[in-house]
Amino acid sequence: MSRYRPEDLRRFVARVLESAGALAEEAEVVADALVCADLRGVHSHGVVRAGIYLDRLRAGSIRPGAQLAVVRDSGAAVLCDAGSGFGIVAACRAMDLAVERARRYGVGAVGVRNSNHCGMLAYFVLRAIAQGAVGVALSNADAQVAPYGARARYLGTNPLSVGIPAGEEPAIVLDMATSEVAHGRVQAAAVRGERIPPTWALGPDGRPTTDPQEALRGALVPFGGAKGSGLALVVDVLAGLVTGGRSGPEIVPLYEELQRPQGVGHLMLALWPEAFCGLRALRERVDRLVREVRALPPAEGFDRVWLPGELEYRRQLEYAQAGIPLPEEAVAVLRQLAERAGLAAPEAVL
Repeated sequence: MSRYRPEDLRRFVARVLESAGALAEEAEVVADALVCADLRGVHSHGVVRAGIYLDRLRAGSIRPGAQLAVVRDSGAAVLCDAGSGFGIVAACRAMDLAVERARRYGVGAVGVRNSNHCGMLAYFVLRAIAQGAVGVALSNADAQVAPYGARARYLGTNPLSVGIPAGEEPAIVLDMATSEVAHGRVQAAAVRGERIPPTWALGPDGRPTTDPQEALRGALVPFGGAKGSGLALVVDVLAGLVTGGRSGPEIVPLYEELQRPQGVGHLMLALWPEAFCGLRALRERVDRLVREVRALPPAEGFDRVWLPGELEYRRQLEYAQAGIPLPEEAVAVLRQLAERAGLAAPEAVL
C-alpha cells in the first residue's frame, strides 16, 4: 500500500468538496473526519467515501451551508433538524451541543433528523472525550441488514460508539456496526474481486454467500444473531423514531437516488463526569481497569488482550508519523476525484 501524509489528504478532500459548493468550514470538518478514519485503519469510512459525498453534493441531496436548527429545546434534551446537510457536520455540532448541555445539567442528549451519512462514529465520541466528557453516538442507516431469522433487508448497519476518557492510558473507544461487518467492507471486497467469509451476508436466495456481489444483491446479517439484531432495531428506534426521522427502508440508500436526501437520524449523548464520580477519579479508575484487563493471561490463539479502540489508537500514532497506508480502492477514488475537480491528486510519500 502507498502511504500518504494526513495533512495532504485533508487539504485535498476539503478542496474537492469546496469545488462542488461546500463551505470551507464544513469541507474541512468532513475531510478531517474521513482522514481520522483512515488514520485509525477504518478505511471503509475514510477518504474512499469522499466520492459519494461529492456525488450527493453535486446532485443536491447534501445541501451546503445547512445549519443544525433547534426544533425543540428541553434543557438537557434537544431535538435538531440537519436540513439535509453533511451528516458529519451535523453530528459534530450535535455532539458539541450535547457536551455543552452535559456541563450544565450533568447529561446532554441531542437528537438529529433529516441528516445524511455521518461516517465513523468514533470521530464524535473522541470529540466529546477531548472536551472532558463521556460520549455516546448512535446513527441509523439505509436498509442493508436482514433481521435475525429473515432473508430480506430491513435494518441499517446502525452503528454505535461509546468513548470514555482515561488518564495515561488510551481512552476506551467502542465503535461498532450492529451488522457482522460494515457494508463498506463488502463493497471493498467486490472492488478487489476477493471472497468474503460466509458469516457476513446472505445472497438473494437467503443462503450464506462468499461472493461479495451476491452479498450486495442480498443482505448483510446482524452480529451475534438475535442479540445484534435486537441492538440494531433499538438503535434505529432511538436515532430514527425518537427523533421523528426516517427509519429502516424509509432511509434513502447512500449510493442510490442521489437527488434525494437520505433522511438519516443520529442521537448524540454526553455525560459530564463531574456530575458523577468526577473526571480525575474516572480517569484514574479507567487507567486501572485498562491495565488490569491488559494484564490478564491471553487465551489460546491470542498474544495479548486488547481493549476497545486500542489497536486503532496505535495505528493512529504510527500513521500520523509514517503516513497512512491507503488501500487500492481509496487511491483510485483520489485519482477520480482529482480528475473530476481539476486538481492534482495527493502524492504518496512511500
